[in-house]
Amino acid sequence: MIVLEGMVKIGEIRIFEDERFRARMVRASGAVVALGLAACAAWYALASFTSLPLPPIEPVAGGTDGVPGVGAWLAALAAGTLAPLGVHELVHAALFKLFAPPGTHVGFGADLQQGMLYAAAEGVVYTRRSYLVIALAPTFVVTACLVGVGAALAWPLWTLVTVSVHLAGCTGDWGYARAIRRDRSIAYCEDTSWGVAFFAAAPRETEG
Repeated sequence: MIVLEGMVKIGEIRIFEDERFRARMVRASGAVVALGLAACAAWYALASFTSLPLPPIEPVAGGTDGVPGVGAWLAALAAGTLAPLGVHELVHAALFKLFAPPGTHVGFGADLQQGMLYAAAEGVVYTRRSYLVIALAPTFVVTACLVGVGAALAWPLWTLVTVSVHLAGCTGDWGYARAIRRDRSIAYCEDTSWGVAFFAAAPRETEG
């Protein structure tokens, strides 16, 4: 174990090297996508075969009465699945800065082989609670934005697809949060470009 400024290092997640962690991410992402497809099918059934006052499934070929044509809808879908990737990392970055000392540098990177984008406050140590907020904020903030846009457009299928794709990309964040929540001894988290290191508070020496 490593003792650093009153902290004891008790673990870490190297996200690009930890095969078990990444396997859990893939399984969780697959489950999210499956649930999203099930939600799309359920909405289609409700909108098509019941008398419930629900917005219809879009798009309509050629567009009609404000409903997009297939081409326009697909372009909007591409924007709705790609733009949240950057917004997700910007939310992380904003909170990295918010909870860090003034002047902290937040960097961005990508691992194309793993298909990952990331924001990192290299070497900055955060409290357990702050790091949980940083890790989970994009799940709620970006999802709320997508739901808001979809509701304003009355595009249920677009909303279900974009939210599912975004949440499927949040599983790494959920893995961090799961590790922190499961180990109550984790008091501090050091952010790194390769993942996160976990620390417990070092026991204080007592005079005897």
